[in-house]
Amino acid sequence: MASKDYYGKCGTCKHCDLGSGYTSFFSTSFKCTWHNRYVKADEKSCGKFEVAQGRSNADVAKYDR
Repeated sequence: MASKDYYGKCGTCKHCDLGSGYTSFFSTSFKCTWHNRYVKADEKSCGKFEVAQGRSNADVAKYDR
């Protein structure tokens, strides 16, 4: 299985709290502190996207189960 690419997506945004993840129906969601809702790490980013400095694909993949 190919690994997911999170670059430019919600998982690499500083508003995505990777520590808040929960898994339901084989998909992991994370709290978006900007919109106060849950998003997927590989979801397309919105207009409020800000890169979380130092967060890599591997960092996000650790939390996306």
